[in-house]
Amino acid sequence: MEQTVKHAEKHLGEICTLLASYTRKTGRLRDKADLLVAQLFDFSSTEDPEFQIGLKNLAEDLAMVQDYRQAQVERLETRVVAPLKAYGDILKNKRVDLKKFSTDLKKELKEIQKLENIRMRNPADRQSIAEVNAQKASNNAQRSVKQLEETITDFQRQKLEDIKTIFMDFITVEMLFHAKALEVYTHTYHNLEGLNTQKDLELFSGRVRMSDTLAGRLDTQLGSYPSPLTSSYSSPPLASPKGQSFRSTLASATSQNLRQHSQYPDTARRSRSTLQRQRGMEEEEELEEEEEDEEEEEEEEEEEMYESEIEEGQNTSRQSYAAQYAQMRRWQK
Repeated sequence: MEQTVKHAEKHLGEICTLLASYTRKTGRLRDKADLLVAQLFDFSSTEDPEFQIGLKNLAEDLAMVQDYRQAQVERLETRVVAPLKAYGDILKNKRVDLKKFSTDLKKELKEIQKLENIRMRNPADRQSIAEVNAQKASNNAQRSVKQLEETITDFQRQKLEDIKTIFMDFITVEMLFHAKALEVYTHTYHNLEGLNTQKDLELFSGRVRMSDTLAGRLDTQLGSYPSPLTSSYSSPPLASPKGQSFRSTLASATSQNLRQHSQYPDTARRSRSTLQRQRGMEEEEELEEEEEDEEEEEEEEEEEMYESEIEEGQNTSRQSYAAQYAQMRRWQK
């Protein structure tokens, strides 16, 4: 009986200490994860949209897992650590019962020893007071033994049932947490896997190339201004005799052209009508090109709207597990 109480006191005390430390470490892990969540939110605000959404979803899901971890800590405290702590008082009571039994046993042994001494002195005296006292002590000891046997048996039965229940609760709490965490982490993993880092890289590359575009704009603006050398020598003077002869030949050529037009007015009219038809055809072609441009713009707008709808659908499908869970709870309410 003493060994049963001693072993229970030793091992249950150590198990209780270890599980209490396990619960505290789990609480500290929850606190560290909360700091990680806050850091991820801060980091996401410095990134481009695609990566920003991914980091925010990750932070929200990690925060949800920490809520489950908080529930895990509370359940460990109430269902595992508290019942083991209660065994401290139970074992103290069993110690008191064992001490009382030991006292009764010692008293019985003392009365029996006294009776033996009296019998050795006076063997004929069998009805002495010592014999009566020894009998009483023996009866008390036997009664105490029976009570203690029943008490220790009940203690052992209760201890086995309690230990079984405590560790079943411990495993249940752990399974609940890990099952919920696995569900959230699976969704988070697929979200991270679907991140399109190329989009953010293109935005970043566009910002990095901004200096090249600015340099190109400056070059074009500088090239649009005329050079002073070319402006000063763009139209050379025609004051030489060669220039005068050139002007005379131009004048004679224009006079001949005028005479030819005056001689052939029908051909001139036909040429004007052909020019007008050509202009009409050009105007029709321009109208057709404008209509085609408008149709292309409308198609581009429709494609952009379709792409925006697809992106919105992707954004809703790429929500964090926590956001989807909150929406589901609102719909249930």
